[in-house]
Amino acid sequence: MLRIPCLVMAAAALCGDLAAQINSRGPGYDGRLHDIGSPRAWGRRGPAHPGGEVGISFQNDLCNPGSMALAWFAADGDPAGMDEDHPKFGFLVARVVDDRLVQISDWSFCKHAFVSTNSPGPCGSCGSQPWAEQMFVGCSDIYSNANNASRPWLGPPSEINPWLGTWEATGSYFDLGDDGLSPIDGVKGLMYAGTDPVKHRVTIQESDLGNSVTSDMWFQIHVIHEGEPVANRGDNLMSRELRMTYNTSLQAWSTSTTGSATHGSILSRWNGATITEGQNGIDDGRFFVAVKVTGPSIDGMWHYEYAVHNVDNHRGGASFSLPLCSSARVENVGFRDIDKNALNDWTFSHANDVATWSAPAGNAHRWNQLFNFWFDCDVAPGSGNASIAQADLGPGALTVTVPTTVPSWLPAVTVPGGCGTPACTLVADGLPTAGNPNFRINVLSDPNTFVVLFFSLPGIDVEVVPGCHVLIDLNAYGTFGFNVTDASGTTFYPTPVDPTWPDIQWQAVTLIPNPPLLGLFGLSNGLNVRYNSTGCP
Repeated sequence: MLRIPCLVMAAAALCGDLAAQINSRGPGYDGRLHDIGSPRAWGRRGPAHPGGEVGISFQNDLCNPGSMALAWFAADGDPAGMDEDHPKFGFLVARVVDDRLVQISDWSFCKHAFVSTNSPGPCGSCGSQPWAEQMFVGCSDIYSNANNASRPWLGPPSEINPWLGTWEATGSYFDLGDDGLSPIDGVKGLMYAGTDPVKHRVTIQESDLGNSVTSDMWFQIHVIHEGEPVANRGDNLMSRELRMTYNTSLQAWSTSTTGSATHGSILSRWNGATITEGQNGIDDGRFFVAVKVTGPSIDGMWHYEYAVHNVDNHRGGASFSLPLCSSARVENVGFRDIDKNALNDWTFSHANDVATWSAPAGNAHRWNQLFNFWFDCDVAPGSGNASIAQADLGPGALTVTVPTTVPSWLPAVTVPGGCGTPACTLVADGLPTAGNPNFRINVLSDPNTFVVLFFSLPGIDVEVVPGCHVLIDLNAYGTFGFNVTDASGTTFYPTPVDPTWPDIQWQAVTLIPNPPLLGLFGLSNGLNVRYNSTGCP
């Protein structure tokens, strides 16, 4: 049987110079997805709709725009054993829900390609070539949705090293067979998968699809070639919008596509997100991070949304960390992986100016998976780095760094010590920078609450009655004005900004029905506004 990479290439420079990337076969080794489409729903299983799940598959068209033939040796279980050097296809479906791009498919079984038809296509001149266990330069091939749903050629993604593109036949699912009873001998076992229309195909919970027509949803196909340089992998990922409709009379799903297929991570389908990537040097693969930040809201909080796509990092992610001032207010923290098991969710911690989500045992962030992280805080966005700790031992660094948008400047520090019912809260709204005419201090309480705002230099904390703290220097203070909260319980104090100002502490006194102070007043928290500062206190 013909073996092409590095044996038939007399060009030793292509095989021998691996300094740029481990196992790279050279710049001429280049596979491409040039179209995807034709989604097909094979059936459903489980409880009545919408409590079951549906199995689907897709078509992908590939071609060879490089200068070298691509290995396509089949894992067919001939007497010599299964061949390992062939393309593998990963599948993923994501949907935008409440402006959050989430993966709704399982960690789907991957297609192991077995032969190239070497047809003419869009990647150059193919000429007249036979079907073969290699794809010749300029040739093309189509793997139909039926082909990509054929269970004898679908295997677990966990067996594939996405960075190297390698797969070990001996001891694999194919070796053991679907029943797990075949001997470990590197020869393909029994691949009978029964009549279940969903098993091992791309699986989606009907609860993630809704009751009728599902939109704002995309599918992605990722083709992996063993030894392909990372510089050539920009066209290995492709996504397209997917529509699914449930027919109640037939109790079946139908599928369609809209729009065109585009290259790149499915993260690019999240409108308004900024996408960056990081990689573990030449030793392992990439994580892509998409981020959207909104705010500040009326309560002085920014909302941070991150979607992280492990594209081809083999060691996986064990944590996701961001810089976040220890004195920040943090609320609405969330996480989502690709299952519905709350017992294996990542846990959140916040200390030493770092926020971290950490994986429990058995739930690392693996390749071809999309994880989500979100929170609200009173720290303004800026440029910085996310850090992803590697889950497994292996070559390369312990952490992958991805430049992205992070919480970078705390404009005001909340100082506890307010008292009274209803409570009164001061928050900063915007950035207290020179030239910003829109900065203001917001007061949040019950409707129709009388408020007087005071200020002084910070550093004062006098507990006048238990739990009730005066945080303004009564020997040197100023009064900024009298207001009444509106029907929503809010009032606003636009405040000037001067580049020469030091930090200033603010506190409000309220006239309330249940006054703890002098039988008349309540106190807000303190707000230490850091004029023209940067970073954390």
